[in-house]
Amino acid sequence: MFFDEKIVQQEHLNGKMLIPKVEKTVDVICEKGYQNIFYIGIGGTALLASQMQNIVKQLGAKLPLYVENAADFCLVGNPYFSQNSIVVIESVSGDTKEMIQAVDKVHELGASVLGYVEKQNSPLYEKVDYLISSTGCAQYFWYTVTFRFLKNADMYPEYDNFIENIKNLSENAVSIFQQADSKAQEYTLHHWNEPLQYLIASGNLEAWAHCYGMCTLEEMQWMKTRPLSASDFFHGTLEVIERDTCIMLMKGEDITRPLMERVENFANKISANVTVFDTKDFELNGVEEKYRGLLSPIIVRTAFKRISLYLEYYRRHPLDIRRYYRHLEY
Repeated sequence: MFFDEKIVQQEHLNGKMLIPKVEKTVDVICEKGYQNIFYIGIGGTALLASQMQNIVKQLGAKLPLYVENAADFCLVGNPYFSQNSIVVIESVSGDTKEMIQAVDKVHELGASVLGYVEKQNSPLYEKVDYLISSTGCAQYFWYTVTFRFLKNADMYPEYDNFIENIKNLSENAVSIFQQADSKAQEYTLHHWNEPLQYLIASGNLEAWAHCYGMCTLEEMQWMKTRPLSASDFFHGTLEVIERDTCIMLMKGEDITRPLMERVENFANKISANVTVFDTKDFELNGVEEKYRGLLSPIIVRTAFKRISLYLEYYRRHPLDIRRYYRHLEY
């Protein structure tokens, strides 16, 4: 199926180009000083932010980082939040109601906001204190923000080399799309009309399983899903697996990979309907082996866009059509 290589490449080049500005902005924040860092999002943005929290934990870094759902934060708050906290957000539309309310609350409490906002002149574009704006490259924003905070706290001495690897990864975007093509087509051809799909991942891909199930399959394609962590699979879900149960496994290369291998071994004994998407299957030029696990979320996020396009075709359902989201009052 046709895809515009220039668009795919440009989004990743946009990410590469925004890195210097993000670095300078985080440096300014660190020079002013902060007590802790709050990543605040809603839906997919909260989930993608939590990928970074998982990576920080796997690195063993003691960065004072919290991830909050914007709707929860507005009602519940967080006892560790103060005027000396720094908040980081991401928004494509720039006008998500819960995010606007959260940013307003942050400002009422006297803290500042660093935001990646794509839509110019939108409410969040105008409200954030430190603005980063580009198109289609939020993952590069999250990685640079997180690892720059780590560097400035003397918690990640490999920063400079790691960032060069991220920049090199941007050159692999079209190749990842091409390498994902055959499996993406095969998967969607056979599973475009599944009544229920189990999406299972671990570690820094666990949030992606939830995000893809919720934001793409459910919201954009109206398909019922059950995202699940590999660590929870054997505490309930294994009992409902049958021969025709549709299971998608997202295997990364971080330290939690053994959890996925355990699930894979069991699932293939019971179900004849298992598909495995493994980041190890992708060849990456200019990316060192030791960083592949850290970068698995970008690899998977890029590859799964290919699946989304095939779903759009086989289901005859454009990705931008919604029934209720932003159409009804709720």
